Amino acid sequence: MQNILSQGIQVWNYVKNGYNFIFKKSNARIYNDMVTIKDVAAHAGVAFKTVSRVVNNDPTVKPVNRNKVLTSIAALDYRPNRAAQMTRRKKSGVIGFIADELLRVPYTFDLIRGAQDLAWKNNKELMVLNVNVDKYSIEGAINHLLGHRAEGIIYAAMYHREVELPQQLTPIPTVLANCFDASGRFASIVPDEKEAAREITAKMLNKGYRRIAFLNLNENIIAGQQRKAGAEQAFAEHKGKDCELHIESVIIDDGANERSVTRLRAAELIQSFKPDAILCGQDPMAVEVYFVVQSLGLKVGEDIGIGSFDDWDIIPTLLKPELTTMALPHYDMGQWAINYLLNERTDLVSQTAKFNLINRDSF
Repeated sequence: MQNILSQGIQVWNYVKNGYNFIFKKSNARIYNDMVTIKDVAAHAGVAFKTVSRVVNNDPTVKPVNRNKVLTSIAALDYRPNRAAQMTRRKKSGVIGFIADELLRVPYTFDLIRGAQDLAWKNNKELMVLNVNVDKYSIEGAINHLLGHRAEGIIYAAMYHREVELPQQLTPIPTVLANCFDASGRFASIVPDEKEAAREITAKMLNKGYRRIAFLNLNENIIAGQQRKAGAEQAFAEHKGKDCELHIESVIIDDGANERSVTRLRAAELIQSFKPDAILCGQDPMAVEVYFVVQSLGLKVGEDIGIGSFDDWDIIPTLLKPELTTMALPHYDMGQWAINYLLNERTDLVSQTAKFNLINRDSF
């Protein structure tokens, strides 16, 4: 009991301080404003116009000269003056990132990191604006980006859902990440929830688990609906006569709020349904299930297998045994979205991104 209490304290301290943790993971840049383009040219032994062409990704620069310039840039820690570049160019070099409540959940920062890493590699600046679902907050963010002549906009939501966006976005190259627009005005990429649930459930079945309880998210949301369908598909494909699946939502509506009844239902199900494995709708729910299992004198990974979704950074590795979980493809979705804009695509595609199964020791 003391062990799981200690784990719980560590987990929730992490969640509370999650933003600092994520920012430490971000790539930091220190700009050296003292070095000029002429300094780089002199160091490389080329004309300063050649340096300018390399900085602006001109493909016609000879490889030997490009290598000289890049070596000198690294040696001198030269960083281009973005403001000057924007003044000279017709394009601003700015891509907007509207984060719809992303900052409420630390693991969604990977959406921003994925986009940011690729933006920097392509000499673009990512301007991130956090908004809430209020119409005027979103419109204010759009107007701000228009004022900075953003070349394109990524709109990303905290969780997989449908969004309705203002008409003022229509003329601007825009792509959605972790959400979609039912009207079909924008290209989008969302996680493949159904396939993720099918894969981890099939993994449990293939390892010999036969009585699986799935403590799902609120089934009013898309992730809850699709994960339920994926688990059911895995059972249908397995065709084991001695297998049984029990699914119920343990995130319930309580007036205007949601609350978890995971701990209560896990305890009841272990007594009544007697599962040999429990699949949790997200990693914080798995923390509660670990507590219940260990409080009943059972061992995770031996008496009851536990699996989950999302891979909330250090949460799965704080638990003992470490938690097997399906990692959300947030980083990949951020990269796909920025690539869509960089390639100036106009096709209104609806793309899905695959979760990654992280095998640990919980089942």
